[in-house]
Amino acid sequence: MTAVEYEHPIRRVRDEIASVVDRAKDGGAITYVTRNGERVAAVVPLTVAEQGTRPDGRTALDVQGELLRPAPAAPGGRFTWDAGGPTPQEVEWTRAGLEALHAQLTTATAESVALLGIVGQALAAVSDRHMGTVQELLDTIGPRLANPEGALAGAVEVYDELARPDDALCVTCREPIGVFYGHEGWQHYRMAVNEHGINATEVYQAEDGHTPEPTYVPRTRRAFADGRVVAPYDDPATTTDAFDDEEDQTS
Repeated sequence: MTAVEYEHPIRRVRDEIASVVDRAKDGGAITYVTRNGERVAAVVPLTVAEQGTRPDGRTALDVQGELLRPAPAAPGGRFTWDAGGPTPQEVEWTRAGLEALHAQLTTATAESVALLGIVGQALAAVSDRHMGTVQELLDTIGPRLANPEGALAGAVEVYDELARPDDALCVTCREPIGVFYGHEGWQHYRMAVNEHGINATEVYQAEDGHTPEPTYVPRTRRAFADGRVVAPYDDPATTTDAFDDEEDQTS
């Protein structure tokens, strides 16, 4: 695991010294100073200078824009509460999700702060009428915008998984029910192929005409790996069959 690394010529470091220092202080970044393409010095985080080594997990991104914080991971599945409260598996899953959310937001924040520093340098260059410098600074921003954008998208996905409500089933028929736009109250629904050949949600009426009333069962939670939500088909622990078997045994 390595720290975020930048490489700038002396002139550019001089012009961006404030943002270079902020990157070292807040983002754990190391900026190498070059002359004619050769590294001659570096601006490093104080913790690195004092310890002589790079602290693992202090930086938000590596040179490819990937998370550098310890990658949270936990298996998914369905978690039920007993008299003692949440199971250790649910606590582990929740902690991993919160750590993943924290890491994604830290990434977005650290990179956004660095980008703000570049914009500040561009504003200073405009004041000095150095329009060429402004364009150089803007050219460095574009490729890096994907980093905070990706981190925020990852944060939203993790948040949605953490905050998603449990599954609602009909008390009478034990089929899935939900609340849908354009319909009043709870409705039975199922997945069906529509006229366009696309698998879509279909709202329907029960054959015996009963009114759906909700009861809740623990939802299937997707696993976390490498600080991200795992796709359902990649996580065998989240299959409904395992829970159905458990439910049959306890009923």
